[in-house]
Amino acid sequence: MNAILLTGAALVGLPILVHLLLRQEPKRLRFPAYHFLTQKLRTNQRKLRLRHLLLLLLRMGLIALFCLALYQPVLYSERIHFFGEQPVAAVLILDTSPSMGLLHEDKTRLEEARRRALEFLDELPARSAVAILTTDDPHGRWTDISEARSLVQGLDQPAAASGSVSAALASAYQLLAKVEPPEGDDPTAWSRLIVLYTDCTAGSWDPERTEDLVRLRDSLADPKPVHTVIDVGVPQPINFALTSAQMKPQIIAANQPAVITLTVTAAGPAGEDAPEIVVNAELDQGQQVQKKTLRVPYGQSRPLRIEFQNLTPGPHTATFRIENTDRLLADNSRYLTFQVGAARNILTIADRPEDALFWQAAHAAKGEFDCLVVTPEQVRRNAEGRVLVEYPDPSHPKAQVQEELSRFDLITLLNVRHPRLSSGGASLWEKLRPYVQAGGKLLIIPGPELEAEEYNSAVDLLPAQIGKVIDTRQLDPPPPPQTAPGWPEPRDGTNGVTWRLDDRTLQHPLLKDLQLWRQKGNVTEVVNPRRTWKFYSVTPVPEAAVIVRYNDHTDANQQRPALVERGIADPKEEGKIKGRVLLLTTRLDVPSSEHPPWNDYWETEGSKWYVVFPYWLARYLAGDIADANFNYTCGDVVLLPLPKTAIPRGSKAILQGPGVVGSDQLLELGEQQTELRLGPPRVAQPGHYTVSLESLGWREAFSLNLPSQESLLERLSPQLYEPLTGPNSVVTLDKNRSLREMIERTFGGPIELFPVLLVILFAVYATEAILANRFYAFRRR
Repeated sequence: MNAILLTGAALVGLPILVHLLLRQEPKRLRFPAYHFLTQKLRTNQRKLRLRHLLLLLLRMGLIALFCLALYQPVLYSERIHFFGEQPVAAVLILDTSPSMGLLHEDKTRLEEARRRALEFLDELPARSAVAILTTDDPHGRWTDISEARSLVQGLDQPAAASGSVSAALASAYQLLAKVEPPEGDDPTAWSRLIVLYTDCTAGSWDPERTEDLVRLRDSLADPKPVHTVIDVGVPQPINFALTSAQMKPQIIAANQPAVITLTVTAAGPAGEDAPEIVVNAELDQGQQVQKKTLRVPYGQSRPLRIEFQNLTPGPHTATFRIENTDRLLADNSRYLTFQVGAARNILTIADRPEDALFWQAAHAAKGEFDCLVVTPEQVRRNAEGRVLVEYPDPSHPKAQVQEELSRFDLITLLNVRHPRLSSGGASLWEKLRPYVQAGGKLLIIPGPELEAEEYNSAVDLLPAQIGKVIDTRQLDPPPPPQTAPGWPEPRDGTNGVTWRLDDRTLQHPLLKDLQLWRQKGNVTEVVNPRRTWKFYSVTPVPEAAVIVRYNDHTDANQQRPALVERGIADPKEEGKIKGRVLLLTTRLDVPSSEHPPWNDYWETEGSKWYVVFPYWLARYLAGDIADANFNYTCGDVVLLPLPKTAIPRGSKAILQGPGVVGSDQLLELGEQQTELRLGPPRVAQPGHYTVSLESLGWREAFSLNLPSQESLLERLSPQLYEPLTGPNSVVTLDKNRSLREMIERTFGGPIELFPVLLVILFAVYATEAILANRFYAFRRR
């Protein structure tokens, strides 16, 4: 090509030689009118010069166009100017999500992205500033090309705890806002470039962040960055995946089977026969093994039910694997942790244990809570300051068992008359205060003859100040008539009032079942509500909240509280609520002839409120097992509550799980620490994990799994990127072309100039021929 250009440049001078040889001489005219002839001469000379110059330029252009056409030039966009000699600021974002582990032509998508990134770095001008970001670590820094190459070469495996490309783009804009060219370089001459290497699958992009990213991009100073999306994905890959493993609740009783529902997905070309997928289910590292087969059409998902029986109490782990081979192994496995537990523990403190018989029987009927009843004297504080509960051993009645309060999920004060009375080394408030402040839950159920002053003295615990007893039969004005769906007509409010259940009240978690039952309309607890005719008048403290009120007044603002709660903060961590105290304003002890009932809560006819209400109170305070969760997504922060008992100084919990080695296995605990926070990079890989504290006999288990969207390998449309990255910014890879050529062709929209030059060449040639014939014909005449 260079020889053609040099030859063409030399031939451009040929028309000059022809011009010198063939130029015309002006005719000599001998006329008397000399002045006229002189003017005519000048005019003729000017016309001749113009004709000669035009013909000369046409001939020179003809040869130049001929040589240029032989060169066959291609026109590219002016946007591509970062492969020259001028340094640039380039941010390279590599998608390291699990879907980048897809194999294609013996390379994972991450390996292909890494190869193309290194190829791009080789093309960058010297002294360029480069930042390498990944979706699992979007916080990078500016460096030189050599160090950037080392960072890219170190990316050998996809990361399970990976974010989206959108999150990394936000960091890229922040980096570009701070980049400064070397001293002496013009900042406006420095090009800014963002290159994204991704498989363009659904999990790689967050459409909800596009508008925010556009605003962030537009806030950058000029010149604005040029975006290039390098698509390393595979069209229509075949993949089998376990996208979810669901079990609700995740805590079950010992006599129940564990029922787990898997979601099996098949990705591939639609229209082909549905493949047969084999799933292997393993409980507790092989104690139970099952194998199931199902057919899943390509592009669809199917549920698969797995059931494990004969389970022992304690945590259990289940591992599920697809035995079929495909190109993405990361999503062929799923992990699940669940617990088979004995009943949770309630400690009930009552002056007379027989007062708690109905309360204890209600929990025994439900079976979720084990209720231990003791007197205030059985709760003692030893010389070391530890509060212990002492009670007879059920298996050896003559022996005594001592347990710390922290073992109990809930403590209930039921008809305790003198809570401030000192017994067992301290008053009851002094014994219970550390338990509640450390995160314990306390339920206060008053009796008919409590000492209100002794209760009100616990100003840091009590949700409300307790006042006098209210009798609806003596209220002035009397309560309004009470209505219910199952009552044919309203009932006299003086004989007892119901709860006021408006929409706002029913939003409280304690009453969530009642809200659902009202929608059904045929539940006895809604159709035939319970009534209360005696209760304590209480004044909630500012830190408390009223859960529900009695319908004892026509004015809602004057209706008296039925349930009041208060969050208790740890004094060592100001403002952080850990414990909770709930106050019921009516009685739940066993009625007697001396103390008749204050309500019909214990009546068994027409309603199961006698079981439902005690269970609701305990479930709300101790926590609903339906809400218990031991399974998380890679990248989540896992919060594990520590035992409520005092943790010995210098204690270290032991963490075990995939990828946890060396010092990462030891977790130092503070004396006042109440929870563990575990997350990336220490806990990041999918699998089963356990945390244990041997000194207290404490052990917790949980599992991590890949995000389900990592198995969605459908390609995103470029239109999702282009509002941010610009039109035609997605480069589809071709293994036979260099990355530079593909970027230039994609960005430039290449224009082949040969056809255009050929047309122009013929037009110039024809024009030159016509003009030459006219000029030379005129000369011959």
